[in-house]
Amino acid sequence: MKTTQTSKGELLAGIQVTLVKADYEAEVKKTLNDYQRKAALPGFRQGKVPFSMIQKMYGQSVLLEKINQKVSEGLNNHIVENKLDIIGYPLPDMEQSQPNDLDNQEELNFYFEAAIKPVINVSLKDHKINDFNIKASAEEIDRTIKSIQENNKVEDKEPELNEELFDKIFPGQEVKDIETFRSKVAVEMEKQYVLEAERMFYNKAIDQLVEEIKFDLPDTFLKRWIVENSEGKITAEDVEKNYENGYVKSLRWQLIEEVLVKQNPELVIKNEEVRNFVRSMYFGHMDVETLDEETKKRLDDIIDAILKDDNQRQNINNQLADKKLTAYLKENMTVTMVDTDYEGFVQAVLPQVELAKEETEKEAE
Repeated sequence: MKTTQTSKGELLAGIQVTLVKADYEAEVKKTLNDYQRKAALPGFRQGKVPFSMIQKMYGQSVLLEKINQKVSEGLNNHIVENKLDIIGYPLPDMEQSQPNDLDNQEELNFYFEAAIKPVINVSLKDHKINDFNIKASAEEIDRTIKSIQENNKVEDKEPELNEELFDKIFPGQEVKDIETFRSKVAVEMEKQYVLEAERMFYNKAIDQLVEEIKFDLPDTFLKRWIVENSEGKITAEDVEKNYENGYVKSLRWQLIEEVLVKQNPELVIKNEEVRNFVRSMYFGHMDVETLDEETKKRLDDIIDAILKDDNQRQNINNQLADKKLTAYLKENMTVTMVDTDYEGFVQAVLPQVELAKEETEKEAE
């Protein structure tokens, strides 16, 4: 077996895998011999079915299976040995591929195309972005307190703003007067504002970096790859319609993110970080060091059980990765901090929200 590589453009490689009979015929014969030993057909004792009959029944399917295995092995080895950094996986080259005569050809040739990842230069300091420090305004605090009173009505009567209500909303926090209550409400509101501002910053940063960091992609190959990879769920027409604002935008961010993680190993999510996240989510900030060994083991067993759910584990990984990356982008992009109230924040980000909504609606059409 041999493999050869040709260039089909800056970001597209052609890979040819050539097999001769010696590459696969011994394995074909061994598999057919195994079938013969195990075969039990009417009129024959087990293991006594003539080899010619086994070959007639299974020979072609076994031959195809072994050839496909060898081709995949050769293709994968070529990619690894030549350190090809590819997008997705190779696809058959439809222009060069010709039917092989398995019975009469001495050499079988298989042709593939592989998309090579582009070289991407990322200098985050070159990218300017706004972040928001959102403070609760007096009007917003008033509305929130009014909502608290609405939600704590007794027999359709709103509670008075007194210590009884303060203690119900902030138990054990010694809130004695309206000024302290308003301050506590503002703190809780601003905690939520921080989360909203971080989500918006992260989404805006992604959109901006995808737009501003320029690199080419082998679009024709990628469109075909998306269709092939969907296993019939996506058509070529779907890809054409959603390629620029959907598929390729997501891929561009994925490639940029890979560069950032490769340059900054601290962005990689470690297993212990995942376990600590589960521990804090389900058990609070428990001081593990103060627990006895039996309790520690029970706690670890519970965490193991939770993380056996692949979807749960992936969701946690994604949350941690987004949090790390958000902090990293804030530290390394050129950020202008904007002080505002929530209404000002909404007005500032509304165009971005409307644009995202329009893109989602287009993708759904």
